[in-house]
Amino acid sequence: MTVDLRIYPTSERLAELTLLGRKISWQPPYQKLTPLTGKHRSQQRGRGLDFVELRHYYAGDDVRCIDWKVTQRTGQPYLRVYAEENDKNIALLIDLRTRMFFASDGHMKSAIACEAAAIAAGAACHHGDRVGAVILTDSEIVTLPFRRGEKALMALLYAIIEQSNKLPNWIVSKKAPNLEQALKHLVNLGLKESQCFIFSDFSDYDQRNSSAMIDNLARQNNLVGIRITDPLEEQFPKQNLVIGNESYQVELKKSDQSTRARYEHYVQEQKQSLSEHFMRHRLALLDMSTKHDAWTQLLSLTKR
Repeated sequence: MTVDLRIYPTSERLAELTLLGRKISWQPPYQKLTPLTGKHRSQQRGRGLDFVELRHYYAGDDVRCIDWKVTQRTGQPYLRVYAEENDKNIALLIDLRTRMFFASDGHMKSAIACEAAAIAAGAACHHGDRVGAVILTDSEIVTLPFRRGEKALMALLYAIIEQSNKLPNWIVSKKAPNLEQALKHLVNLGLKESQCFIFSDFSDYDQRNSSAMIDNLARQNNLVGIRITDPLEEQFPKQNLVIGNESYQVELKKSDQSTRARYEHYVQEQKQSLSEHFMRHRLALLDMSTKHDAWTQLLSLTKR
């Protein structure tokens, strides 16, 4: 049976996107800078993993770094100089709740989140960084530990697919975890000098509690928000609709101008609140739509 990639991502598709992710730069001009931001090779010299050069030994140098083979061959003491490894933790917060399993046209929001996360993970793996994830679902918050390498990358992709394939969940508990709890979970990991990505529609973003968690994360880390929306969510429907969940049902009439005005005001207020919060802290917030695939959009959004 052929899988519709607009609905459910596959391991083949996500693996392909991790390779494309090597072409993406996550360092826009407005990115918050820290002493270690954006450097995968330190200018400090020491006994790290990456060999830089051979040079003459001088008094006071670390004798443990002497290359005895070259010294014996040349008759003069030579030192092996290394660049200290300076990798980072890359944290992915991926919202895979049923509310993300939606699209009026194009790709599901959940599919966009999975694809965008794979692209970010691929870029991190290419630079030798450790990648971990916090996956927000309808029933639990799944944590994937920070690990480095291709094998760890594929394990992360399979875990993302596993949670994506559980969608939709038609019966969602009232005690289901929310975005604030997922952000708090990320904060409790105690990350420092890390790159954090949030892939969500931010539909339950709370101006007080959720924003406090974002502030906490941003103090010692770089943060990029990926806001995924569908065009239908941002404008009142042009036809009569009946929508609902397991608890409520409501009829939307296209002629109801009062409800239309309140709805559109609420949507714009929520959107503006999040945008202003990220802007105030000089954090990157990228908007993605269900109308196009994740790769096309991210390539355009991160183009310098």
